[in-house]
Amino acid sequence: MIGEQEGPAFDSNTLSTPTPRKIVCCWMEQAGLPTLILPEVWEELTRQPPSVSSRAAIVESWRHIKATSDVPFLWYELEDEQREAAGEVLASFTQACFPSASAAQIPTLSDAIIIAEAVAVGAEALVTGDINTIDHYEVNGVLCKVFGSNREFVTTLDHGLCRAHPCADAAESLLVLALSTIAPPSNSEWQVEDAYDDFQRLRKALVGSNLTMTSGRLETRWHQSRDLENVLEQAQAVARRSQALEVERRRAQWLRDRQRSLANRGLSR
Repeated sequence: MIGEQEGPAFDSNTLSTPTPRKIVCCWMEQAGLPTLILPEVWEELTRQPPSVSSRAAIVESWRHIKATSDVPFLWYELEDEQREAAGEVLASFTQACFPSASAAQIPTLSDAIIIAEAVAVGAEALVTGDINTIDHYEVNGVLCKVFGSNREFVTTLDHGLCRAHPCADAAESLLVLALSTIAPPSNSEWQVEDAYDDFQRLRKALVGSNLTMTSGRLETRWHQSRDLENVLEQAQAVARRSQALEVERRRAQWLRDRQRSLANRGLSR
């Protein structure tokens, strides 16, 4: 590894989907860290679709965000030595590491490149891929042998979130973090009954994003919380001051404005 990057690296599946993206950006923000975007992740996030579509709008929104200030992301550019290290990591992967790909495909496989770049900059890779596409045990076994280090280089985002918020106050902070991503405006009253309905929709979205353990732990913490009213107030306070969530609100508004502009342009023809 060349250097040690503060904070983990996330794959493009995490950052392209609103629910996990909000979770990880708020998580990093609370840790005082930017959300790292590796070169291959940026390439995937901004890969231009073949035609104008909702996908094209999302690509444009990413470019718009990068061009603005006060955003929670760090666009990382690898130095020559790091690119060389990433190439060596790629060459070390076996086909067992990526069971759905052939050995010949691995050097150009996006998942493999993202992991290699993360390792090269000294970041842990938190990926959403399941065991059918990325065998984390095989990947970690290969990397431990290459680097002579008995540490976890790659894990799922689900495991990473639960490990970082193991119990008691830490687990309660995960509940506050998750709720902040769906909290209504700070001047709106958020009753426990209404919040629980919102919370269940959030949990469903988390399960859909392969964050099943996180969803289950949040449910447990909800029912174990000593003061849900206070938790909801904290979540609204976090949402109010969060730069990461402000960027998400600006993104959503930009997409709405763009859609409106396209619709008006169509009507004027």
